[in-house]
Amino acid sequence: MHLKRIELEGFKSYRQRTVLDNFNPNFNAITGLNGSGKSNILDAICFVLGITNLNHVRAASLQDLVSDYGKTGIERAAVSVVFDNSNRARSPCGYENYDEIVISRVIVSGQQKCFLNGSICPISKIIDLFRSIHMNVNNPHFLIMQGRITKVLNMKPLELLSMMEEATGTKMYESKRQVAEHLIHCKEKKFKENERLLVDAVMPKIKKLNKQKDEYNQLKLAKSKLGMYERLVAAYQYHQAKENISKFNTLKESSLKSIDSERKIMACKEEKYTEIEVELKALKKKQGQCTALTKLQEELSNCNKDECSAQSVYESKVNALKKLEEYMQSLSDHIDKTEKNKADKNEMYAQRKQAVEEEEDQFQRLKDSAKQYQIMCDVLQNGMTVDTEGKAFTMASCLTAAQGKLTNIEVEKNSLEIKIAEAKKKLKKNKEMQDAAIPEQKQLISDLDRLEKEVQNLESSIAALQFDQHQLNEMNKSYQQLSDECHSLEVKLRQLESQFPSLEIRFSEQTPEFDRNKIKGRVAELIRIKNPRMAVALDVTAGGKLYSVVIDSSETVRMLNDAKCLKQRTTFLPLDAVESKILNRDVIRRAKSLVGDENCNLAVDLVECVDPEFQKAIDHVFGTTLVCTNSEMAKTVCFDKGVRARTVTLDGDVFSPLGTLTGGSKPSGGYLLEMRVKNQSIHDEFRGKKNQLEKTLKTLHELRAVAQKHSALEGELQMQLMKKNNAAQRLQSCQAAQLEKECESLKTEIDEASCRLNSVNEDYDATKRQCNEISAAWQNSKVNKEAELSKAKKSLKEATKKVSHMEEIVTKHQEELSRLENDIEVLTNDIENAKQEKLRKELEKEELQTAVKDSKFILDGRVNSTKAIEEQLRVIREKLKNENKDAEDMQNEVQQLQQECRDSELRLKQMQQDLNEQQKAAEKYENDLINLCNSNPWIEKEKQLFGVAGTEFDFEANNPGDAAKRLVDARETIKRLQGHVDKRNVEKCDVYQKEVTDLIRKRKVVYKDRQHLEDVMNLMQEKKREAVAVALEQVNEDFGQIFSMLLPGANAKLVQVSDEDILAGLEVKVAFGDAWKESLTELSGGQRSLIALSLIFAMLLFKPAPIYILDEVDAALDVMHTQNIGKMISEKFKTSQFIVVSLKDGMFSNANVLFRTELRNGQSKVQRIAKQIPTLETVSRSDVTYEQRRKKAQSRVQVLRDDCNRLTDNCEGLRIVD
Repeated sequence: MHLKRIELEGFKSYRQRTVLDNFNPNFNAITGLNGSGKSNILDAICFVLGITNLNHVRAASLQDLVSDYGKTGIERAAVSVVFDNSNRARSPCGYENYDEIVISRVIVSGQQKCFLNGSICPISKIIDLFRSIHMNVNNPHFLIMQGRITKVLNMKPLELLSMMEEATGTKMYESKRQVAEHLIHCKEKKFKENERLLVDAVMPKIKKLNKQKDEYNQLKLAKSKLGMYERLVAAYQYHQAKENISKFNTLKESSLKSIDSERKIMACKEEKYTEIEVELKALKKKQGQCTALTKLQEELSNCNKDECSAQSVYESKVNALKKLEEYMQSLSDHIDKTEKNKADKNEMYAQRKQAVEEEEDQFQRLKDSAKQYQIMCDVLQNGMTVDTEGKAFTMASCLTAAQGKLTNIEVEKNSLEIKIAEAKKKLKKNKEMQDAAIPEQKQLISDLDRLEKEVQNLESSIAALQFDQHQLNEMNKSYQQLSDECHSLEVKLRQLESQFPSLEIRFSEQTPEFDRNKIKGRVAELIRIKNPRMAVALDVTAGGKLYSVVIDSSETVRMLNDAKCLKQRTTFLPLDAVESKILNRDVIRRAKSLVGDENCNLAVDLVECVDPEFQKAIDHVFGTTLVCTNSEMAKTVCFDKGVRARTVTLDGDVFSPLGTLTGGSKPSGGYLLEMRVKNQSIHDEFRGKKNQLEKTLKTLHELRAVAQKHSALEGELQMQLMKKNNAAQRLQSCQAAQLEKECESLKTEIDEASCRLNSVNEDYDATKRQCNEISAAWQNSKVNKEAELSKAKKSLKEATKKVSHMEEIVTKHQEELSRLENDIEVLTNDIENAKQEKLRKELEKEELQTAVKDSKFILDGRVNSTKAIEEQLRVIREKLKNENKDAEDMQNEVQQLQQECRDSELRLKQMQQDLNEQQKAAEKYENDLINLCNSNPWIEKEKQLFGVAGTEFDFEANNPGDAAKRLVDARETIKRLQGHVDKRNVEKCDVYQKEVTDLIRKRKVVYKDRQHLEDVMNLMQEKKREAVAVALEQVNEDFGQIFSMLLPGANAKLVQVSDEDILAGLEVKVAFGDAWKESLTELSGGQRSLIALSLIFAMLLFKPAPIYILDEVDAALDVMHTQNIGKMISEKFKTSQFIVVSLKDGMFSNANVLFRTELRNGQSKVQRIAKQIPTLETVSRSDVTYEQRRKKAQSRVQVLRDDCNRLTDNCEGLRIVD
């Protein structure tokens, strides 16, 4: 198919109808001046082909395509193109039977219409028609406009790859793949949302409906079984009631006989018990009661406790003293060892120090000697000599200097003699004045001595107080902190005690002299419970005595009663009158042997008294009761002949030896001790803090008293110090003192001047001798100069060697001396610290020794007291042992009879109780029979069948117990589900379940189809990769050939950006000769254009289209290259039609038909010029080979494209979204 004719009317510059006819099937050229309408012809062709982006035809809207729209009255533009379709092999799909295809596109009033062979059609149909012959005007490879060359040169690797994909025809699949991936990605969110709704909303609802369905089935089943169970249970109850009534009548007769027999036995035992009890009372009256034994036992118990406490204190003090003595011995050993070490170090240090000092002196002398020898050498070499001080000089200058020095000494000597005479004269005058002022000075000295003694006395008094202000501040701080803590705990306790108002002791008024501390508190407040489990038992043990008030004496009780100041009835326990009641230890041991030590305890042993002062009162309350773990043990202990004591269980049941049993219920307000034990820790903390507060307050009072004394003494001391300082200042400023100082100063001045005068006289004599010696030496110096120099050099060398050796020795010994000094200092500090520690420990030892003596004295006294009481007890027990034997036997017999009577009484009560219960049960069963018959009328008719085998009332085949349980379950099920189950929901459940099952099935299908689609897309990607590789190989071959044709000696190719994946992109490489360029930036503009054109034509060769349109592609080329392009088009593209717009003769000279445009009166006109171009029939073998390879590559790409089409068709029915 090729373009045959174009008709334009009202389109851009073609205002009037213009026809371009007889296009050549091969090479057509359009030329003309700028602005004459050349490119408008190409725009018209693109417009008909279905272009949608009007910017490509240089228009912003459809009105811009109408010639002078709105100015000349033209509102219509039309373009028609006639295509020759005689070549059926290259016809569009579905149009093989048409010889010509006419396509028109008309714009009227801003609206457009498209016509295909005279019939109106949508523009998409036209676009699809041309796409079937590889002419996609919206992504054209057949259309090369003016700017296309520049774009190709600037393309990135992926854009070049896109051109290759377009050439292979796989670009369409890529766009479809991207659309499919985008659709999958977009629908994935919706799919997940549906999945979430299915899991979170739908499935819970289905589950709920299934649950209601199950409940509905349960309800139906329960209703169906209810009647059967009710009949069976009622029949069994009726049957059992009849049997029970018969059984209870028989038991009633037996019980009455047993009661009569037991009453006769009990009467005999009571008679015998009365006789023995009378005899026992007579015997006890005869013997009398011995209270001495009880008192001694109490005293022995107290003494044992005191002895254990004293023994514990004594042992702790002895152990502490022993540890302290061991520690002090170790300190003494350490001090001795350290002092010995220090003495050795000191001795070594003294020796080394003396040696080092001697070495240092020797070293300094050697240094001075070496220095003198050096100076002497320097001086002798310079023609001078050296004096005794090592100074260089000439004999003449030396003599002059000595004479000048002698003159100065004479002047100084005269000055000193005058100064001494004046000072002696002034000293004599001052002594006379001082003697006159001595009485005043003596008085001032006496006052100062007196004040100093007063200051010393005050300082001694202050030191004796040993006052520490820091300790007072810390004690104040501690007192304030403890006071706050006590207040906080007291508030908390008041809140807790408000729950027990009965514990408060209320007074209406008190006498002024009454001491509130005499009232110690209620018993419940004065004890601590060792084990919280025992709280209930101890509460029951004490009973009302918990509210008894412990008071110091009976006198205080009398005073309170007389004053009538108590608002409530109160029981007092005066500590001077209350008796300590404690069970005998033998009885306790007997009780524990019956049930075990851990299961039986004396109540008083389970509590702890907050103060030993109240122990008698606590013994009185808790000393006669035993606490057992459970009722069985309590009963065993209570009624044992060897115990016979009141017993309480942990649950609060009380067993009395008189045969009474109480308990089984809990007070409405709870147990007092059980509630208080929960707050016991707060009480303990408050008590401890209060004790600390009292001790701290006592200490604080003592410190404050000392502080007051200290403050007073400090004030007096400051006053005396001020007086002392004033007296000292007066003494120093008195006349006698001033004169004394001046006389001392004058004496010192005279002594110094006299000493200096003697020294000056000696210097004078020495200087005079020196002058004489210099004069004599001047005469002999020239003769001895050389010998002196040689001797000085030798002496200098020896001195320098000795100095170096001695310096090393001195440095080494100084370092050793420094180390010894550091060691001695460390040892001194260690000894001082150890001595201070030892001194502190000695004071502590003295205190401990005193404490040990005191505790030993106390322990001995308590041991002696215990032994004395034990001896008294032994004597009394021996005396009573014989007297009590008979009474004990009678007492045992009385107790045994008493116990038997109680047992008989209990049995009678139990028999009577059992009889009453049997009577009540019989009446109950009779009432049940009546009620069953009234509520179940069918019983009278069918009662003969109850229990009969083979009937529905066969109790062996149908278990009545199971039936009763099932009846209860059925009733509960009906009650629970009756108003809860909705039958409509049950009916909906099956429908919804079916829909959900179908939805899950569809979801699985969608998952499967989506996975298949992804597999197909991956396979298509691989085939596209293969197609691009095949095309790249062929395009590179044509690319290099065309570029060599256009630019001889050059070559070009496309290479992969990544060796791993061809789809990563492509880039252009150029070679001149054998050298491949790394970049295209080195090329000229013309060379770059040739490369772009070569690549475009190579692409066109691989994917030939019926028509190619070129718009001034030779604009940047010279004449030679333009002619080569025209020649190349005519040679290479013999099966395609070219429509080329060009201004260069080298291009259109190769065209078969030339259309020349010109602009006349604002309208474009076209002239057709036919040209005769000789046809080259010769075809080289290489061209044939190229063409064969090209067709082979095209065929391979076509096969891959067909595979992609087939895969696409297979995926048409897949669903990626449901």
